[in-house]
Amino acid sequence: GTNRTAMATASPASVLLRPSGAHRHSKPRGASASKTRAPRSAPLARAAVEGARPSLSLPPLERDDNGVERLALQTEGWSFWEWRGHRCNYISAGETNDGPIVVLVHGFGAHSYHWRYTVPALARRGFRVYALCMLGYGWSPKVEEPYSMEFWGQQVIDFTRDVAGASPSDKAVVAGNSIGALAALYAASAAPEQCRGLCLVNSAGNFEEGAKPGPEKPTLAQKAVGQTKGPDGIRDPTDPNPRPYTALERAQEAIGRIVATGIFYFTKVRIKTILEQVYEYPVDDELVRSIALAAEDPGAIGTFYQLSLAGGRTRVTAGELLENFNGPLMLLWGEKDPWMTPSKASRILEIKPDAYYAPVVAGHCPHDDAPVECSAKLADWAEALPA
Repeated sequence: GTNRTAMATASPASVLLRPSGAHRHSKPRGASASKTRAPRSAPLARAAVEGARPSLSLPPLERDDNGVERLALQTEGWSFWEWRGHRCNYISAGETNDGPIVVLVHGFGAHSYHWRYTVPALARRGFRVYALCMLGYGWSPKVEEPYSMEFWGQQVIDFTRDVAGASPSDKAVVAGNSIGALAALYAASAAPEQCRGLCLVNSAGNFEEGAKPGPEKPTLAQKAVGQTKGPDGIRDPTDPNPRPYTALERAQEAIGRIVATGIFYFTKVRIKTILEQVYEYPVDDELVRSIALAAEDPGAIGTFYQLSLAGGRTRVTAGELLENFNGPLMLLWGEKDPWMTPSKASRILEIKPDAYYAPVVAGHCPHDDAPVECSAKLADWAEALPA
């Protein structure tokens, strides 16, 4: 096993987000292509004459203690794109490759860098790889928005089309971990015209028959706000004309924010401990640091409060989304996950018996916990998909 990285579920380890304060210019799709046109060295020139592919575009890389290649952590983020007026972060590699597009969606409390092993590994296999930071996470802005599975699912749809460049004639493979798997599932079922296949990596969500929308267990903040009563009871923080608060609602929201703040700080000092609970192999400091960076954003606490209500705002069930998805499905599953146990994968396979099940000896975030094996399994499956 090699390095890992985490927080994808509705555990509060979510919190760890980072500002978009880094003002780098966004890199347009394929911008790196110009770099590949003029080979400077003799071997490169020879390769060009012989018709070899242009050189591979990759972000800065490093090797972990086991010698496995991964992205180097960039504290200011990577590339940025504009979504609903917000400057959101993403990482891309292999943009000039000939292989299929792959879009990677992180889990709760994580970010695009959580795919630090997957991004270069898939790019070296010929894929065009794009990993986004969903709004509220990582290097994307920490803002109070009406977060829900539909909200993030729509961001994945827009990112896949507008940044990764997917279209009906050039569809993307979409892979997501934990709640990112639900966002990926929403995107794949709502926009099948741009999806070649879907990979659920230790997916969150209740797939049991008769399950209600939202999280399997309400978060403490939801309970404190008295908002286990359905999506319509939860306020949209961006509503220009909100209905007046009752005294009870005002008290409940104040308590909910206090609870969320307490969980936020409790989680912030326990990042490594929480990661170690859900990783099979040792957790490295770069991962812990990447998650802690996000928690330093001034808007992180208010964002965390809204994130903790996201499940309660969600109107669709995981089971409905799965029933509606008819494309190729892979389950990449860390079988040592204490949160999303293999019994959840078994339930998904009952609904979709044709899905490809790829178990791995790893925890909740197998792509980072057992990266070499997971990257290879995902690449092998994605390569074989019909266009």
